Amino acid sequence: MEQLRLIGEKIEKFKYILVEHIELFDEEDSLYDLETSKQVRSQLIQIHADALMHGKEQAMASMKAAGMEIGRRIVDMGIPLDKNIEEAQLLRNLFWSFIEEEVSNRYYSIEILLKASAIIDSILDQYIHCISISYVNHYKQMAKVATDSLQQIKENQAVMEELATPIVQTVLKDVLLFPMIGRVDDWRMESMQSKILQKCAELQAEVLIIDFSGITFREESDMLFLLEQLVGALSLMGTETIVVGFTPDVAKRIVKLDLANQVKAFLSFAQAMKFIFKQRGLALQPI
Repeated sequence: MEQLRLIGEKIEKFKYILVEHIELFDEEDSLYDLETSKQVRSQLIQIHADALMHGKEQAMASMKAAGMEIGRRIVDMGIPLDKNIEEAQLLRNLFWSFIEEEVSNRYYSIEILLKASAIIDSILDQYIHCISISYVNHYKQMAKVATDSLQQIKENQAVMEELATPIVQTVLKDVLLFPMIGRVDDWRMESMQSKILQKCAELQAEVLIIDFSGITFREESDMLFLLEQLVGALSLMGTETIVVGFTPDVAKRIVKLDLANQVKAFLSFAQAMKFIFKQRGLALQPI
């Protein structure tokens, strides 16, 4: 799509300025030396620009390779995984602001904003997923040689539990997105509940969108029952739940539960955001 390509070209043109913006938000010393930091950040920004200009498929492959390499590198350098994830979330917010301004300045439609944001989100989710896997796998390899690193591995697992609940603000600050990634079992779903409730309370969320498109779960799992409990708790807090990305098989199971009457469901995150914009009578206005 031509508008997405133009946004990608603008990101490519200003990628070093975006890097400088990230450096301004650094509260502590950079993760790497200054030159390496600029190189890594500009590489990640370029991959997002490529996704908008040339399509998501090749960019996803590039981001997978980058995430796997960076994951191995930060283990060797002794850099905590959560610092990289925090920076990825900062980059996500920076992209959203940049795209929102560009869409407004060029008088593009809300559909373009949602499509561009969805592409950026999927690429960043790929990065977070791959860097996390790479980090853990490389750490396990090191643990075979250094048996005294067991305690550090346990600490790393605690970090991974935090990363399993990546709740982020969308372009609407009171609308949160929770993209579920990987395999979900009852234990993980239960551990997510308190974190989700706490985050929604902290950010005073009006709406929570839960994206199930990137997960798998066992047939005998009680995940849907636990989800129903979560939806009920959120409702008592005044937060509406919207679900997206359910497969046909899961949808059939939901119909048998009262959950089907408690939540709105859409095929994709973009459709859910479009509904919310329309429901609130919102539209982007030119500056």
